[in-house]
Amino acid sequence: MRPGSSRRLLGGARWLVFIVLVGVAAVMGLGALLVSQGIPVPILDRWLSEARLARERIGKTPVPLSAVAIPAYTQLTRDHFWDARNNRLAVAYLDKQQVGDVIITRFDQLIGRVLDHDKPAGYVFTESDLLPPGTRPGLVAGIPPGMRAIRIDAGKIQGVHGLKRGDRFDLVATIPIDAKAVTGPALKGIFAPQLDMQARLSNAQKQATVRVIVQNGTVVSPLTNRLVPVSSRTLTQGQVTQTRPVQEVVIAVSPDEVARFTEALAVGAEITCVPRSGSPDDPPDSFTPNRSPHTPFTEEAGVPSSMSVVETISGTQRALSAVPQRK
Repeated sequence: MRPGSSRRLLGGARWLVFIVLVGVAAVMGLGALLVSQGIPVPILDRWLSEARLARERIGKTPVPLSAVAIPAYTQLTRDHFWDARNNRLAVAYLDKQQVGDVIITRFDQLIGRVLDHDKPAGYVFTESDLLPPGTRPGLVAGIPPGMRAIRIDAGKIQGVHGLKRGDRFDLVATIPIDAKAVTGPALKGIFAPQLDMQARLSNAQKQATVRVIVQNGTVVSPLTNRLVPVSSRTLTQGQVTQTRPVQEVVIAVSPDEVARFTEALAVGAEITCVPRSGSPDDPPDSFTPNRSPHTPFTEEAGVPSSMSVVETISGTQRALSAVPQRK
């Protein structure tokens, strides 16, 4: 190639670059003029917004955000951080003073962890949002250590409606006493009429056995609706299976309270939920006392019993007699 031809090619390339730069400048100038006049230019707007965001992010820390609403007890995956609308990971750029030592800044510290509570979209994560590492996802994640969970029909417990996840409560079982249905040997002796009168004056015929079957229970999952299959037989269609909605709640109780609670359900006791205070000053070890029906033969509330029962034998006749207790 001749030396003159190479110089001509170099000069042509320079002119080409110059023409391209002038064209880009002209287009940007025209776009800026249109934008200033209120005429939208989508491409230029995107370039300008991206350039502005790039300048604003200088010196800031990217922080993961929740891209979607995440239910409690869910194991976090990449899909929970993927912004499908913008086709990128959901992040927020914050100053170092805003991040501090609380906000989690790395995705690898979140993937695989189990969420402690419901998380709306667009929020940062802290360690208080997560359950301890190694927690299994699902309903079992919400059971406090050392407790047992029971799923029950909310219609069998009065006062459970309105409780939220983590609320504490006591369960009280009440069984009315039907004096007419009580069978047993009749009391004899001269004090039998006095004992009957004392029972009537104390309204013993209208009492109830009240037992606190759960102390300081916890709501694991609040009220949810579940469809329960119900089978029926018709003359025209034969066996038909339908569904009906049932409101259920999952609670956590102590291991030694599981049997008492199940027994109360089996005998058809009236179970009442008594919510505890949500204040942090409320003592978690406070105790709700039981109540036993008053009888002349037992002590209650520090009042000594007044009568005792002794067996009397007269020949071949045996009977129970009420006698005053020795002071």
